[in-house]
Amino acid sequence: MKKSVGIIVIVLAVTLASYFMIVPKIERDRFNPLFTMGEVYVQIDEEPTVEKGRYYYNLTGYDEDGEKTEIAFTAGKDLKENAFLRITAKGAFVKGWEEVQAEALPEDVNAKFDM
Repeated sequence: MKKSVGIIVIVLAVTLASYFMIVPKIERDRFNPLFTMGEVYVQIDEEPTVEKGRYYYNLTGYDEDGEKTEIAFTAGKDLKENAFLRITAKGAFVKGWEEVQAEALPEDVNAKFDM
């Protein structure tokens, strides 16, 4: 009995480790029930990396409460410098983004950006 429990534990550990090594973080976060969908606000303040016609951004953003978070996303075009975006994300998974005016930023977020 102890031997079969040990084997089951080892198989589960190997399966779990394989999952974290094979499945990208973005996909893990997308289906993770412990993460909730939320909004992150960023300002386009650096140049994107361009690869195969996509523009890759790695920016520092803030959630509705003003908590700092790092976010990576892509766009099909070069976004306006100093534009503000509201990004809908779940962990590292970005569902979408839209440009917003500075007046539409939450108060806690507005205080974080240099304006």
